[in-house]
Amino acid sequence: MDAKKVHVADGVGNEYDLIDVDGIYFPAYFADDPVQRINEIRDMPCKSDDVLIAAYPKAGTHWVWEITNMLLQGSAEYHKAMKEAQMLELTGASGVDSLETPNVFNTHLRFRQLPTDFKDKKCKIIYVTRNPKDMAVSRYCHNTKGNVAYKGTFSDYLPLYLDGKVAFGSWFDYTTEWNKTIREEASYPIHTVCYELLKRDSFNQVQKLAKFLGVKIDDSTIQDICDKCNFNNLKEGYTKSKNIFDEKNRNPLSYTFRKGEIGDWKNWFTVAQNEQFDEAMRTKLTDIDETFTFE
Repeated sequence: MDAKKVHVADGVGNEYDLIDVDGIYFPAYFADDPVQRINEIRDMPCKSDDVLIAAYPKAGTHWVWEITNMLLQGSAEYHKAMKEAQMLELTGASGVDSLETPNVFNTHLRFRQLPTDFKDKKCKIIYVTRNPKDMAVSRYCHNTKGNVAYKGTFSDYLPLYLDGKVAFGSWFDYTTEWNKTIREEASYPIHTVCYELLKRDSFNQVQKLAKFLGVKIDDSTIQDICDKCNFNNLKEGYTKSKNIFDEKNRNPLSYTFRKGEIGDWKNWFTVAQNEQFDEAMRTKLTDIDETFTFE
């Protein structure tokens, strides 16, 4: 396995670098040696009660990660760490032995890149999905801040997103590959959480997640978790309860949380861009079982 630097340019003067490892684009800042990081992840030891949240960027990982931790601890208390502290590709196997169990890891990786021990032990996976148009908008806003600091407009950025010239590669490839995994690994414990359903019917969706995790929890606590993890409360909770991970002491809330709404893409996409996106979905998502909510 080799790493290759990939220079991305939008044609109007804006550019950034990615690292191609194992056919997937990674942020250039994630690891000094990304090949070593991927190998380290593959070989890391896991515990049978470890849980993993798998999601493409901006699908709602922070939200589901916090809910999952609350369910497993049986109370509506925010985790003291940022979810990035248990993000596989960001931290690798560093400090795993010192973490309190059960571990709730999170990743933007594909099933084939997960720890071998994790898969052998059939540790539970929560796959998070979301309307990709809202994800594209949220991703653009995220990438204009933080380490990427993209300077172009959304119109400049969207072709890059559609072509998969963004960190963690094409959403279309990611979605196709995870759908294939769910279909072909039918005996593997994978539970799908849909962002829009979780937003509109939090109680029932959290209840279903608790059942998947094997957690016995009363309705009152489930409601408390839903309340603590609604968008505004979660954002405020992060401000007050988290050990900020950013080494430059920047507040990650400035680019981690935005609106948390359904359908905001309509305020960004032109008619032509919407048609272009729909055509990409028709041609690139030919073998998946998912449906998406756009309103």
